[in-house]
Amino acid sequence: MGLDEFVADFQRDEADERRRLAEEKSYAITEYLEGVAEQFDERLQGDALFGSTAPEVFVGRSGYPNVSTGVLSPMAEDADAAAYATSGDWYARGLGVEDVLQRRSGLLNSTRTADVDIYDTWDGFVGVQREVAIADRPVDVEVGLADTPDLDMAFDDITTPTGPRARARDAELAENPHVPRAVEKTLEDDDWRAEGAMTYLYRRGFDVYDINTILSAGALGQGENRRLVPTRWSITAVDDTVGQYLRGGLQHSNSVDTVQVWANEYMGNRYWVIL
Repeated sequence: MGLDEFVADFQRDEADERRRLAEEKSYAITEYLEGVAEQFDERLQGDALFGSTAPEVFVGRSGYPNVSTGVLSPMAEDADAAAYATSGDWYARGLGVEDVLQRRSGLLNSTRTADVDIYDTWDGFVGVQREVAIADRPVDVEVGLADTPDLDMAFDDITTPTGPRARARDAELAENPHVPRAVEKTLEDDDWRAEGAMTYLYRRGFDVYDINTILSAGALGQGENRRLVPTRWSITAVDDTVGQYLRGGLQHSNSVDTVQVWANEYMGNRYWVIL
């Protein structure tokens, strides 16, 4: 089939595909949110939530430079917190829309408002959040809640969904986080620009989603320039930096002597590569 036929098929099917995915998402949201309130009540200890947090944080962009920042905690008892963090492994495992919704709808986003300038802040709620972000595995945390959670899910065209949200009063680590040596190295060097540190971590095998979390928590960059980065912005920054690094390596690749068209699809997104 010629490229023009591929494009024509894509244009014809796009509207139907969007409607289908919208129906799937609506059905999945309804199904998976039914037990959220019950899970929350079971996990709550007084006005606190104790357990492992996913090695991932969320930083909003509204009100910048005073932003909403939170830690993400699975509400299911004995849940594998690591499985809830966004990962490139989802594609390799063939996870679909409902699988992602199941994971994300089960995460409580405990939030507080903070100023983005947090260069040397490693205590309080923001300090706990940063410790969680730079760890390479889930961390046990006790989060004091100021109110009951809002059970509405938040959707965005760039970031993965987040589950119920509740205002946090405080947070405390219940164990020492395990921080990879490569991340410690980027933290110790106050002269290392964020772009170089991101490329370094990628070359050391870090997933782009892990780098995004570390950048969001203000753990990359030069000394006093380190600050919280809204999740939406950090995704763009990491994608751009890693993309430039990968494009730079293409000049050493073998040339092709014919036109090649490669296509793929995942969760309603279609990808085309023309060589």
